[in-house]
Amino acid sequence: MTVYGRNAYPDVLADKHSRIRAPHVRALNDLADRIADAEGIPHGHVPYIDPDLGGIKARALVLLDNPSTKAEAARNGGSGLISPDNNDATARNCREAYAAHGVDWHSVVNWNVCPFPTGRENGASLASERDRGTRWTREFIAQCPDLEIVLCLGRAAEDGWRRAAIHRPDLYVFPEGVPHCSQRGLAPKAARHRFDVAIGQLAAMLRR
Repeated sequence: MTVYGRNAYPDVLADKHSRIRAPHVRALNDLADRIADAEGIPHGHVPYIDPDLGGIKARALVLLDNPSTKAEAARNGGSGLISPDNNDATARNCREAYAAHGVDWHSVVNWNVCPFPTGRENGASLASERDRGTRWTREFIAQCPDLEIVLCLGRAAEDGWRRAAIHRPDLYVFPEGVPHCSQRGLAPKAARHRFDVAIGQLAAMLRR
């Protein structure tokens, strides 16, 4: 097995799960449980925020589509966390871009416009699923008082953000066109360049 991220190691993962109710992530992970209740699935099947991220203290939200199979606790080998440390290529691309540009994990938090598992293998969410996710996106944003920046990765994330209809003059939302950081999303050289430029811009904004 190719190990892309630290969440593949049981001791690392156990430590992170022991901290999912830490003050800076408690409200967001309580939200994950409420989403699970609304979807009729067990707690933990809506992935929790990695406590190594900024949680409610984050200044930037990096918004993606839906949980990867390596985030889903219900699947064999899934971490149960939304995390750049997950054991998949999407997380690796995110993590490596953060490292290359000096993005401090405590300044960012990742989330999905469709926060619950779709049941499909690494496929895009449906418009109806993104519609169901809008209330949760709005609640997520409301829990993050220090948020200044929103970066949507991919068309599904952009669509989910539009559907949530969040209009806050204090939020800078990156222009559309930044690709999702999956292997497929970054396969064209131009797409990888756009993604890299966006993360570089994000890092520069966070240093101000």
